[in-house]
Amino acid sequence: MGHRKSKEVQLSLFKRKIIRQFGGALLKGNAKIVRPLTTKEPMHLVLKSAQAIGTKSMLHNYNVSKIDEIIRTHARLCRIRIYHLVNVGNHLHLVIKLDDRKKFSKFIRVITGLIARHVLKAQRGAAGESKAAGYKKNQFWVARPFTRLIAWGRDYEHITKYMKKNINDAKRCFIPWGFDTTDPMLIQMLNTA
Repeated sequence: MGHRKSKEVQLSLFKRKIIRQFGGALLKGNAKIVRPLTTKEPMHLVLKSAQAIGTKSMLHNYNVSKIDEIIRTHARLCRIRIYHLVNVGNHLHLVIKLDDRKKFSKFIRVITGLIARHVLKAQRGAAGESKAAGYKKNQFWVARPFTRLIAWGRDYEHITKYMKKNINDAKRCFIPWGFDTTDPMLIQMLNTA
């Protein structure tokens, strides 16, 4: 009898649904599951902001190079490889690969904090002061970062095409603002890693 029960337990392990995405609009309230992370596959990361519009857009001249610098510096420090980095103005798309799963939470905490402080021109600790005055309403980031594990092969090819589409969307954002989308400096800002 004990032999049959162990086989049932082993088979039930295969029936569990493997979670490959986490965060963003998928979360309602506090998370009850762990964010899936792996060092074997790349991951699509999306950071979205409700306040990043107009002069606070992450594509604004004042912000774009600093945001790129923040992300690349801390990716290097946390041993994270960046395959694609696309700034669309009010959100960021990254395709990254982790070398150490434990460093991911540090990476997210640091870059989201530094980007929000830079864009809002806030001093360190300013976000803590605004908690009493309705912090949720004035939050820079819309939700927790969205992540999705990407399988090598066809899935990776699809995400690469999606990144190129987002670059084109970002270029279209510049046209109404009077930017020349053939400008080499602008093309460099919009290029992926």
